[in-house]
Order: sequence, then structure tokens, then C-alpha cells
Amino acid sequence: MILTFLLVLGWAMIHYWVAVRRYGLLSPDGLFLVSQLVMLYGTIQLVDPASEVQVFYAKLLAAAVAIYITASLFTYLVLAHNEAISAKVRTSYSGYRVTLVPPTAAILAVVGISILVTVVYFTAVGYSAFLEGLRGQLSGAPADIATLRLESYAGDAYFFPGYVNQFKNVILPSLTLILIVWAFNRRGTFARVASLVLGAVALLALMATGQRGALVTFLLTSMVYTFLHHRRRLPRAALLMPLGIGLPLMLLSTYVLARGDGSADSPLRTAITDLGRRFLNDNQASGLAAFVYTADSPVRYGGEWLQGLAGILPGNRGSTLSNEVFAILYGSTRGTSPPSLWGSVHYNFDTAGLIIFAALFGVLLQLLTQRTLRRAHYNSLELVGFSGTTAVLGTWMAGGIEAPLNVGLVSYLALWYWGSRIGRGYRRSVIVRRQPRPAAALVTVPSGLSYRGQHASRHAAFRQI
Repeated sequence: MILTFLLVLGWAMIHYWVAVRRYGLLSPDGLFLVSQLVMLYGTIQLVDPASEVQVFYAKLLAAAVAIYITASLFTYLVLAHNEAISAKVRTSYSGYRVTLVPPTAAILAVVGISILVTVVYFTAVGYSAFLEGLRGQLSGAPADIATLRLESYAGDAYFFPGYVNQFKNVILPSLTLILIVWAFNRRGTFARVASLVLGAVALLALMATGQRGALVTFLLTSMVYTFLHHRRRLPRAALLMPLGIGLPLMLLSTYVLARGDGSADSPLRTAITDLGRRFLNDNQASGLAAFVYTADSPVRYGGEWLQGLAGILPGNRGSTLSNEVFAILYGSTRGTSPPSLWGSVHYNFDTAGLIIFAALFGVLLQLLTQRTLRRAHYNSLELVGFSGTTAVLGTWMAGGIEAPLNVGLVSYLALWYWGSRIGRGYRRSVIVRRQPRPAAALVTVPSGLSYRGQHASRHAAFRQI
């Protein structure tokens, strides 16, 4: 099995050398490829060579990743060939300008609504699992965070947690990010302090349910945004997010969740071990168990995916597969253990469907990577929407068709669309005013972004929309 992984890894390295290195790992194609390799490697470590079902599952994963790479690379080469022979001049996806979106009335209203929804939700639930866990640890009587989370999401009273998550895990932190970036590119102290306070509120909202997945997803979104913000270059200061913010919060979460209780290791080592297990073991073990569980079941022909999509509706439980697998692994239904992406595809559409979907993913994610950043101008709201879309799709290792929707795909797409509408309005206003930017300025823009004081006309354009 290790030889199989090495062959797939070698094919992935060719793909990287030919294509990915030109647009970066923090792209839909690059990030998805890394996630699938991590999933494949972790799964191979768990496979029992004596089990035909488990060996077959590992081969399916390897085949899916290889097909994805082939389709993505082929699509890239076709697009590159068509562009080379085209007489039309295209803007390079590393040569665009970015305008910072100011705190318009509409953006501040959406921020206020997001905060209000979050406060109303936790008021209705009656507690924050994170704060209760922190209080329990400090008092020496650790709280049962698992039960608290289960009661808040699936208790006797239903408070629409999935919809609330779109506001507190996606919309609020995303808009906070663009407001912080805008504030720190101005000289006003008040704007900076206010943006940092809003940032603290957004981080508390992300962690309030005691789950770390939303925090990890948004930290990755912030990294992708920084990468795009600096024209596909990641400055050293970007390490502040994973090391200066992410690691301390992960340490705090590990402490609150009592993951280190009874361990002789330090909290830092416990957090690192727990995080490594989350990426290299948990999803892989869950996917393997789910495949073994469904191996003798008939093909669902998309039925299980439809059940999962129905679960998005208020009060609809949706697919119970993840709960059933969790019960097999841990003896209760107090959590979820989803199948892997490719295991879910195989369960719903069989091997032929897996081949088709793997090729389709390769084409679509490569198209998304190539076609999204070809204009000469973008704004920060567009980029944060695209960054979140990249993070959600790029890390889709587990779960069926409902998985990216639950994490916030639709919300990030909505932010992306909102930003594109603002961008179109800005370009129209520039045309009406007949104040085009001199062509030479595109060459003299620094490696950062062109949001100096002389561009105040852009902010006026935004205020007119």
C-alpha cells in the first residue's frame, strides 16, 4: 500500500511542477490536492492488509486521487494551450489590483444582524459550551462539553443551529476580516481599535460552541485571503494567524475540552498531538469505518445524498449514516463519524460514479482556479468570498454533498457575489467619470496592494452604490 501512495505522490509532484506551482497551493486545486493526499496517507496507515474490504477502499481512494490529478492537469494544459494561441490579451491572475471595501451602511448592517443572531441563539440555548467548559476547568470541576454541545444542537428545543452557524462562523468573521484590513490601512486610531474589538467578538462567536472545526476553517480562509491580497504571495507576517492566533486558541480549546486530563504531556504537546490526530487519523478512521459499514449495502444511487441535503431544512434530521458509524466506533449516537468524500461517492454511485466524480472534480476545481482571478481589479469582499470557497472546497475530505454546505459554502458564495456586484458598480462609476487609471500605474504598483490615500475616489464610488 505504501508503494501505491508513493506512485500517487509522484504523479502529484508532476502536477505540482507543471501547474500548481504557477498559482500556488492556496488555491482550490492545490488545497484539494494536499487534502486528498493527507486523507490517502492517513488511511493507508490504518488499513488492515488482511481485510479485503479495507484494502479495496484504500485502492479506491488512490484511484480517485490519481484520476483527479489527471483530469486537473489535462484541463490546465488545455486552457494554457488555448490561451497561448489566442490573440486576446488576458490579465495574469497574479497582476490584479485590489480595492479595500470600506464599512458601508450595508456591511455594518449585516455585521449587526450577525451579532444579533449569535446573541439571540446563545440566549435561547442558555449557555455557551466553550465558556461553560472554561468555567469548569478553572473551578476544578470540568464540564461535560460533549453533552452540552449535543443539547445545543439536538436538544428538546430546536434553535436552527445550522442557520446560526452561517452568521457566526462565516459572515461575521469574514466581514470582520475585511473591516480590520481596511482599518489598518488608515491612520485613524478609533477605526483600528473598533475593528480589533469586533475581531475579538468574532473569535468568541467562532469558539462559543466548543468546536474547533469552524475556527480552523476560518483561519485557513484568512491565510488564503492574505495570499490573494498580496497577489499570490504569502508574506512572513501571515504566520501571525496560525502561530499568533490559531495555536493559542487551539491550546485554549484543548484545555477547555479537557483533552489533556490524565496526560503527563504538557498542554502544548497535547494540543499538537490532538491536532495531528484530527488531520491524520480521525477523518481517516471515520471514513474507513463508514466504508466497511456500507460495504454490503446496495448502491443508493444518490438517495443518501438527497437525505443529507434534506437535513439542511429546519427540523429534518437528514441522513443518519454518520451517527450510525459513530455508534459503531464509540458505542453511542452522541456524535458523528462521516464517510470520506470518495467513500460517500462510492456508496451513492458505485465505482463508475466515483470515476466520473473524480474526473469532474478535477475539471471543475481547475476551472475555478484559472477563471476566477483574470480581471485587472478586485475588491476585498470578492476575495474573502473566494477565499472561503477555496477553503471549504479545498478541505472537503469527509462527508457527502451536504458537508460543504454545512461548513458555509453558500454563505461564502453569497459574499463573493456581493463583492462582484460592488466591483461592477465601481467600474461603471469610473467609466462615467472618465478617470481611467494610467496604464503605467499597473507596472509601478508595489508588491502589496494599491490602496494609498490618493485613491479616495474609489471609496466615493463605493458610497454611491
